[in-house]
Amino acid sequence: MEQILSNRNRQRFGTVFLWMISICCLCTTTVQAQDAEKMAKQKAFEQVFGDAVRLDPAMVLKVKDDTPGKRHYVDKDGDGKPEEVWFIDIEPRHTEAKKPILVKVIDENGNLEMGKEPEKYGDLWIADWHADGWVDAVIDYTDFDGDNDVDEMGMFFYDSNTGVRVWYFIDDGDDNLLGYDIDYIYYQVPCQNHTHFGGDESLISMYFDPQKKLWIPFWENPFLFYDADDDGITEEVIRIEGKRELVKSLRWSFNVNPIAGKPRDFDVSVSAFAQGWTEEKGKESDFTMSLPEEQTEQFMVRGIPTGPVLKRSTARNYLRTVTWERVLMTWSENNLNIAFNKPKDIIERWEGVISAASTDPGYHMPQIGGPSCGPYNKRYELVLKPSGPNEFYFSPADHRVHLKNSDRSWIKVDYDFDTKIDMTYLWVDTDQDGIMDRLDIDTDGDGVTDDSYPINVSKVKPVEWTFKELNETLAPIFKTEPEYSYNLVMALTAALQSTKEGMEKDAVWELLEDRMQGDNIPDEIAGRLINSDQSILYYLTLVQDRLIDRLKKSGYENRSFWKKFNAARGKGDTRRMAKTVAKYFKTGRPEEDFTSWTIRLRSDEEKPRVAWNNEWFPPNWGWESEKAAYRFYSGHFDLFGKRQWLDTLILPKIAEGKSYHVDQNGWGMDILHVGKTSGSGGVILYVNGVAYPVRNETGEGSPAFSGRLVEETHNRVTLELVAEGVGPENAPYTVRFRPSIGAGDLHSSVEVMVDGATPGDKVELGIGLVRLPDETFFSDKDAGIIASWGFQEPRIGWIGMGITFPPERFLRFDEQPEEHRVLLDCKPGEPITYYIHGDWLRGHQFPCSPSARDWFDVLKNNRYPNSSFRSF
Repeated sequence: MEQILSNRNRQRFGTVFLWMISICCLCTTTVQAQDAEKMAKQKAFEQVFGDAVRLDPAMVLKVKDDTPGKRHYVDKDGDGKPEEVWFIDIEPRHTEAKKPILVKVIDENGNLEMGKEPEKYGDLWIADWHADGWVDAVIDYTDFDGDNDVDEMGMFFYDSNTGVRVWYFIDDGDDNLLGYDIDYIYYQVPCQNHTHFGGDESLISMYFDPQKKLWIPFWENPFLFYDADDDGITEEVIRIEGKRELVKSLRWSFNVNPIAGKPRDFDVSVSAFAQGWTEEKGKESDFTMSLPEEQTEQFMVRGIPTGPVLKRSTARNYLRTVTWERVLMTWSENNLNIAFNKPKDIIERWEGVISAASTDPGYHMPQIGGPSCGPYNKRYELVLKPSGPNEFYFSPADHRVHLKNSDRSWIKVDYDFDTKIDMTYLWVDTDQDGIMDRLDIDTDGDGVTDDSYPINVSKVKPVEWTFKELNETLAPIFKTEPEYSYNLVMALTAALQSTKEGMEKDAVWELLEDRMQGDNIPDEIAGRLINSDQSILYYLTLVQDRLIDRLKKSGYENRSFWKKFNAARGKGDTRRMAKTVAKYFKTGRPEEDFTSWTIRLRSDEEKPRVAWNNEWFPPNWGWESEKAAYRFYSGHFDLFGKRQWLDTLILPKIAEGKSYHVDQNGWGMDILHVGKTSGSGGVILYVNGVAYPVRNETGEGSPAFSGRLVEETHNRVTLELVAEGVGPENAPYTVRFRPSIGAGDLHSSVEVMVDGATPGDKVELGIGLVRLPDETFFSDKDAGIIASWGFQEPRIGWIGMGITFPPERFLRFDEQPEEHRVLLDCKPGEPITYYIHGDWLRGHQFPCSPSARDWFDVLKNNRYPNSSFRSF
């Protein structure tokens, strides 16, 4: 028995030994593979950037072993001006998997100074994940016109298949808003939320061919964003997929009815495959479309030429002349252009409208790009084999723009988002003239047509595929037709009630009445739908068509009624349809008109949008809107930075969170080190030329501070803060502040009044702004502005501060070592109102990369905001 056990033990030991050897070999192989990939990546980057990306091992070790975030400057030529700055990046946006991230910034525009920050308009940023001495990503910010803001931006990364690749952003509109990175690369989620993709911009995907010494445009070649009316919102986006001159596919989208505050709201797209495409080969087809030389342009990236790219200036005119192999038009009928069936990705798509694949036999069209908007609640129109360039027309009979010569046009309705077909619409071209003249409707989703009617095509008119013509054609429809459709629904409902009780009940109408709140509809999506006139029109159209079908089946056979009603319906005359129903059924006007109905459905539960707190850390008094927060303590004015897209009130529970001096609570942080200064908007009382700061650094003696709440509603809060014992000891003054903030405000008004003047005293009011160690300062006495854009420390990042004041009160500027001051004429007993403004770059939805001038322009355009609050 002992021998058997001994043999078994030896066998077990042998098995374990072999297993351990295998693991060691596997680990060694894995490490070798990782090292090989790092070396291949490093070599690839060196082919583009040369010595710039060779990291000095001693410097890597020095920075890695020092305090994270600390800046290390390198002055190679000893002229007192650094050429480089190194640091461990501590911004919270980066992933733990890549930390620590060592960054080397090369000052390529010659403006870096000791102790100052590198910028994102002329420098090369090199990232080393894990600070292991190997380069992993590079971002190049370029200022071509020398105006100190970014014009182009390249995100360079490594791909084992192609080598060094780049996402190349071009700021055609000069709004200084481009790409967003995490770990110095672009992750689709969540970087797409914070990359601008708007206004006038271009994006090109390229890889570097070291043999040809050439950047090869491929895949997105290019993405072109156009802002037709200069409102900052992209109305048109074109995506070409191909390689160099070769074109494989097109997607061309429009935001037909742009709305302020909705930068991504695309309505329609045309997706097309180029000549040579076949169903059998798909994207591997033998494409034959090449861009003519006169329709391309080339440029330089890091001193290396690019291959040909579609020319932005002529792209639209050229593409309208192309005959494609297959074309699919997609309309977002419900005005919800989000990724289909992805509950964690519900942003409005920036790429345009990405159609779902059509897989029905005989009507095959693959998806181009992703994620798609899905098969439901979108109108698809497919031309299988175009005989010429795309043509479009507007049909007043259904208030829609259509693709001419469509072989199939349809909507699959899923009104309640359960991914099941509830209705279908199918347009038919009975005479094959390219214009659809009949509409078949399956009102219950059982695959059988329930209702069908001829479409009057006598008023059809051609429409050019341009923003101008689409907008001029459809904007009036979106403005008026929802009300007309509502009135028709109300008339039909009353008619059905008079015919047979209960026939008027409809599930789609009930969903509308429930404010689109359904089991499968998240609250945020429900809010978007109910607040969109286009969505409302779509759902009302579903209701009206279902009710018309029900009325037809009710047994009501008045021929005169149906003759007039059907004639009006065929012409798309919704008002005439409603009047006809009202006349024959004597329904009268709706008890609730359309305006009242939409107000009721869109009225949110009233909740506070402002807050205040004076208990979390005495003597602090804080006040805020959902966009910005300020605080006052012992005469200092301080700023909190918020992520503006979150709409958060922080003060009611600020004592429950983690320290707000670090960006770790999600909403933002305290963004200003005030020190012994006014901070951002504290005041200094000048009496007979002597300056008396209205603050108390010790908490003892004078001035003494007190405060109270003046007014609090859901939409505005006003405090009163009183400083007593200000100025000369023998004749002190009292200074009263009334800071106030309203819902949605990024600024706070401050009304200040001085009491207690001694006859003959000359009284002036100074307003202070703390100096930042690295700042651009701006003042304009005629506009009534002092402002700065700058940097205090890496944990906070870039901030903006501003004071706007009544210029008619201006006396002079008074520059002090620790703060900037503006002096205003002050008459005791008369209030002066000024405004404090704060900005935190990290709190922008699109933080890359506004300039100091952009901040100053914001203040110029908003220097004396409308503000209503209770005065003294």
